[in-house]
Amino acid sequence: MFENPILRRELTATLRRRRTLVLAAVYLTGLAGIVGALWPTEGVYSLAAQATRSVVLVFTVTQLLLVMLYAPAFGATAITSEKEQNSYEVLFTTRLGPLAIAAGKLGATVTTLLLFVALSFPVFAVCFFLGAVSVTEALAIYGITVLTALLLGLLGLSVSAVKHTSHGALVTTYLLILLLNAGPWIPFFIFQHSPEAGSVIHLLRAVSPVAAIASVVVPAFDAGVAAWKVYTVFAGVTTVILWAVLVAAVRRGAREPVRAPAPITTDPKELARRKLRFPFYLIDPQRRRGHIPDWLNPIFAKELRAKAFGGGIWIFRAAYLCLAVSLALMAAVAGNLAMQSPDVIRTAAVVFQLGVIVLVVPSLTVGAVTQERERGNLDLLRQTRIGAGAFLTGKLLMAGLFVMVLVLSLAPLWFCIYFLKTNTLPQILIAGAVLGATVVLAAATGLFSSAVAGTTAAATGLAYGILAGLCVATLLPLLAVNNLSPAWRDAMLALNPFVTAIQGLATEFFGESRELWRTHVAFALSLSGLFLLIAALRVWRMLSPER
Repeated sequence: MFENPILRRELTATLRRRRTLVLAAVYLTGLAGIVGALWPTEGVYSLAAQATRSVVLVFTVTQLLLVMLYAPAFGATAITSEKEQNSYEVLFTTRLGPLAIAAGKLGATVTTLLLFVALSFPVFAVCFFLGAVSVTEALAIYGITVLTALLLGLLGLSVSAVKHTSHGALVTTYLLILLLNAGPWIPFFIFQHSPEAGSVIHLLRAVSPVAAIASVVVPAFDAGVAAWKVYTVFAGVTTVILWAVLVAAVRRGAREPVRAPAPITTDPKELARRKLRFPFYLIDPQRRRGHIPDWLNPIFAKELRAKAFGGGIWIFRAAYLCLAVSLALMAAVAGNLAMQSPDVIRTAAVVFQLGVIVLVVPSLTVGAVTQERERGNLDLLRQTRIGAGAFLTGKLLMAGLFVMVLVLSLAPLWFCIYFLKTNTLPQILIAGAVLGATVVLAAATGLFSSAVAGTTAAATGLAYGILAGLCVATLLPLLAVNNLSPAWRDAMLALNPFVTAIQGLATEFFGESRELWRTHVAFALSLSGLFLLIAALRVWRMLSPER
């Protein structure tokens, strides 16, 4: 296996990158910081062992989340980077077959992830020697983590083999990982009080790796279904399927002919037909070659013509999906689905909308600067009179146009909530303020990542890493309620947009915490301002004349 040249090349290059060292430092610092913050104060005897159960739970969940965050960074770009560098076809001219290429890529990705997992051994040993977990439980925890690393590594590689750009592969992989982890929990939260769905929802929840880890650390979590056993079977079967998909995609790439250049159409009838095609020329009829007005931002005009109905067509498909889900949730609000309280339905609506914002909005700005750099357009921009402010404003206006489409697709749900009087207008405005601040923060995070990162792939990973820290890591205090003071818990929860929006809209959840939404809005807008300032300074330096 280690004689595979693809494996040796990929592994050597990955371990020599500065990015790997930084990720390892963040990985160890995060795990050690959690153990230090939640360390029991009673000592190292039996009482401490009981308290350390929650420490182990938070530690293992954090480790699992970091593996999920890191897996796309190494797997989802393994093959797309070859395509972007025009070296993918060169691999098939060697004596390596598709199976060897796929095995080498997979080996390098999984080995790197396993090295990160091995780095956590000393930190986990501290909890182990306190008597919190047994040897069998420790083996089960790391077995689930290793299996998850293999599964997610294969998932990222399979997406990378199908996609053509690293940016698209990363976004798709993160979306699939979110569905794998959050999707199985949705039926549980909606139907947990329904007696007819008892065993089914617990079985579906067991598909999530977080549920598998929780079933090992907290045996009472199983509720009649051994979640870690179900997850082991599911992950094993899915791994085999993904391996088959990866090998088939690589073999198909080996047989694909070189694409011929697109033909140039000169037929007047065909050109006239294209000019009348819906939807672009219904909005801008026969003015594609017109001059940009003085009052219009030139970067926005360029982005509008290049992406609005071309590369950005996926945003309209996402809007259709959001509209369909909004109508389904609107029916749930009106019909009180599954005999749930209105707070549960409202919570599902808020979580869905925030999830869409966190997933979609960063992808609109994460390539704003890096794509111009990768295409070699910065030298051309330096020769114009466009400054950093106009450049960033144009990029943000284009992102704002797409965000407006998403917001309009989600509007029916808010109208239904207000019309049915399930919430007062101030509660809806509080939730809207949190969603608006999250939109601004997500866009600013993408722009900041694009300004400081060298490539679009790195910027995508950085942006989603920052947002994952704000949206997921700040939920960890809920797993260690007895180890943190209420003030510290509320301070961390105030950073989470999901918690603050749910508290503002639903009265059933987080009622024991103080009012959090004001703190969150102020924090989100302040952090957005800082990110935009850093992005402006970086772009100003890039566009300044070289000396």
